[in-house]
Amino acid sequence: MSTPTGSPPPQPFSQAIADDVILRAVDISKLFPGTVALDHVNFNVYRGKVNVLVGENGAGKSTLMKILAGVYTPTSGKLLLEGQEIELRNPVEAARHGIGIIYQEMNLFPNLSVVENIFMAREVTHGRIVIDQKTQTERAAKLLERLRQPISPNDLVSDLRIGQQQIVEIAKALAQDARVLIMD
Repeated sequence: MSTPTGSPPPQPFSQAIADDVILRAVDISKLFPGTVALDHVNFNVYRGKVNVLVGENGAGKSTLMKILAGVYTPTSGKLLLEGQEIELRNPVEAARHGIGIIYQEMNLFPNLSVVENIFMAREVTHGRIVIDQKTQTERAAKLLERLRQPISPNDLVSDLRIGQQQIVEIAKALAQDARVLIMD
């Protein structure tokens, strides 16, 4: 059966799986005490695309993004990455799966340099102890160049404008080799 425009009817969400879907939220619900934040929500993230989720304040957009990034666990529903079901109990697990998030509130240390912020808690080391400053600085410079930003890895974050600090947040996520980058 076709629609009046001649195109085939849309498939139910559970059947519409495209090869270019990298991350899929299926029938996600999230309950907080006294509140239904998400009620059987479905959402696809397409590979190589800018995916946008638009809605009113309080519609659950940030809650869904935090579920996709492992900050919250869903009350029900499932997440599929490359077609395989995954459980994300925390952001570290999400990062291991290549899912990064940039929060609305910046999470930077203003008294540290750009490179120190980018590699915080993920330092490149010689052996287990000595931090490889040269390699970190080179990688940070490449990330900032990729983002076309004239920011020095050695600049203090407190000396940067807000827009530049947001770029540092993006560089942090890219430094984790994120395949999916969520901007809340």
